[in-house]
Order: sequence, then C-alpha cells, then structure tokens
Amino acid sequence: MVEICRVKTDREMKLVYDIRMEVFVEEQGVPAELEMDGLDDDAVHVLAFVDGIPAGCARMLRKGEENKIGRVAVRKSMRRYGIGTGMCKLLITIAKDEGVRKIYIGSQLAAVDFYTTLGFVKEGDVFMEAGIEHIKMAKSI
Repeated sequence: MVEICRVKTDREMKLVYDIRMEVFVEEQGVPAELEMDGLDDDAVHVLAFVDGIPAGCARMLRKGEENKIGRVAVRKSMRRYGIGTGMCKLLITIAKDEGVRKIYIGSQLAAVDFYTTLGFVKEGDVFMEAGIEHIKMAKSI
C-alpha cells in the first residue's frame, strides 16, 4: 500500500534527507553541498511510504503566487508505482489550498514526459544544474 503524507517531524525529515542522498548524490552524482541547499526550512515536504518503507519525497518552495516543486525523488526499487505522481498531486493540492496560481519545476530532461502528464508545459531553454540538463516547466492551477 502506498501512503503519502506531509512531513511534520524531524524523524520524517531525516527520512527525506536519506532518500535525497541516495537518489541525487549516490545515484545521479549530484554533489552533496548542492543537494543540501539551505532552502528546506522554507519548504513544504511530502514523504511516500510503500508498505511502511520510505520510498520517495518531494518539496515545494513557497514563492507567493508561484510556488516551485523540486527535489522529487523515488528510490530506484520503488519506481513505476505512481509515487512521484502522487507526491506531486499532493503538493499541487496544498498549493491550490493556499491560493497559489502557478507552480513551476526545473525538470531534468529525462523527466519531461512525466511532468507533462501532470499538466506542466515547457518554458524557456535547457539549462545545466548540478551537471544535469534541465528545463523549466510550469502549470497554472
């Protein structure tokens, strides 16, 4: 069973950091100092579990009427179960409830199709972040 919740405790935040280090730093080679960017205290975080096992996480930075979803990470063995979709949908719902009008994301090029299925559209040109090609995508809500 998949369960996705808003992060509320330090223990849950530690699980978020563990998942991000595994996915971004170990798997994708992002330097740890770039991954831990100092913005987590100002973000809404969600955490996904599969049968009680921590499986994924994501965050949303509050920026007035335009929030930014980022750090969407799902452990390799847990992918293809809809976890990323569920986490993004929860963050979009939270944003909508808070009166946000637009959400954007810096999508890795490999994830563009995933975000397109959630209603995001490409904006602008490809850019490099942490040595990985990205493109800005946005969704009005």
